[in-house]
Amino acid sequence: MPRTVRDPEERRRELLACAMRLFAEDGYDNVSVRAVARAAHVAPGLAYHYFDSKERLFAEAIEDYARRCAEGVCAVLDERGPSLDERLDRALATGARHDGYPYADFFHAAGHGALHDRLSLAMCEAVRPHLRRALEVDAAERGAAAKDADELAAIMVYGCVGLASGPGMPDEAALAAARRYLRALVAEFRAGGSPS
Repeated sequence: MPRTVRDPEERRRELLACAMRLFAEDGYDNVSVRAVARAAHVAPGLAYHYFDSKERLFAEAIEDYARRCAEGVCAVLDERGPSLDERLDRALATGARHDGYPYADFFHAAGHGALHDRLSLAMCEAVRPHLRRALEVDAAERGAAAKDADELAAIMVYGCVGLASGPGMPDEAALAAARRYLRALVAEFRAGGSPS
């Protein structure tokens, strides 16, 4: 039977997706690089080619999962046409929907607080450059400088994660607070941006 050769990046993404599924289903202690290789139907040597240890595989699986979870929010922020305020409202609503997070139960399970925090931080880092660009585009459209756009993007994404990370969160009160504070931060950003 002829051997199927796949794009190395595609193979790597498949291994990461398979690893995240196994870690979420079986727990960290019960998964090995060999088990991931077996579940992905590849030779163990190929899996070790991409990931030299279980720890590295786990870390990269969480990073990959975080990027996939953040895709919807990033897509909203990258849209052209709707105002920044509209995109921020929609991005917040998109991020608050847990139906886009297939392993939410794993990350919210008792004793997994550190894992949840790790995922949240990775999602923030995935969203941050998209929000920075949205702030920069908004400033450019107004003919203003985008001073401190990266810092503001960090404050906004990390603040929203903080509001949404508690048990049973996000609730409507937390979302309303996030909207209110995001609007205030954007208003201050706009007031501080002098014409370029």
